[in-house]
Amino acid sequence: MRRGIPYPDPAGTLSLLSNSALGEWLADVRHAFTGDLLDAGAGNQPYREWYTPLVKRIVAVDATPADGLAALAFVDQLPFRDASFDTVLCTEVWEHVQEPAAAAREAFRVLRPGGRLVVTVPFLYPTHEAPYDFGRFTQFGLESILRRAGFVVERMDAKGGPLLWATHFIILATTQAIDGVARKARLRRQPTQWRPLRSLIAGPQLAMTSVHHRFRGTRRGIRRGAGRITLGYLAVAKKPE
Repeated sequence: MRRGIPYPDPAGTLSLLSNSALGEWLADVRHAFTGDLLDAGAGNQPYREWYTPLVKRIVAVDATPADGLAALAFVDQLPFRDASFDTVLCTEVWEHVQEPAAAAREAFRVLRPGGRLVVTVPFLYPTHEAPYDFGRFTQFGLESILRRAGFVVERMDAKGGPLLWATHFIILATTQAIDGVARKARLRRQPTQWRPLRSLIAGPQLAMTSVHHRFRGTRRGIRRGAGRITLGYLAVAKKPE
């Protein structure tokens, strides 16, 4: 975390630019984080340090065991009573749910009136966590799912524009090519796990993130022309009071 923004840790991922865009957007919508927070599909909870000062209570769940989880649960089958939370956070999870509309309805159910869902989804993004990668979302598809669940969509943004999209794919292709050569050479360890090589890949991204942070960040809103070619969409939706 830097200057109140949950930037990614280079030790945990090499997709620093795309995750920096997400972190900057979360910081921009920090007002949505209040009261009792449910981190639905939390994984290893990369944003916990950031959102802890913003809320009163944190409950983290995921379908896969991880340290710090309160329960094992699917986001479309939450084991909580109606109106239990003030905020639900769901980042890059709905593409792994066969019926994302059910996940939206569950978020709506467990939110208190006036509570907010903060959700991010991929659009032009590679397959990941196969075979549990079931879909992609346009901004219109995401908005439709949220409205049909009962939400009022307060904000919809794009996860960067064409430049971020192209850069992310170049970085991904580079790392996959390096690891592919290593597999053919039957190396026991992936080269991208070697600290010098990770630093070489991460360094330019960290420099770009620093420059973008200085000049208003890596995220570009849909209304600024980043809606057609983008890695994904990010939304804040409110449950009516």
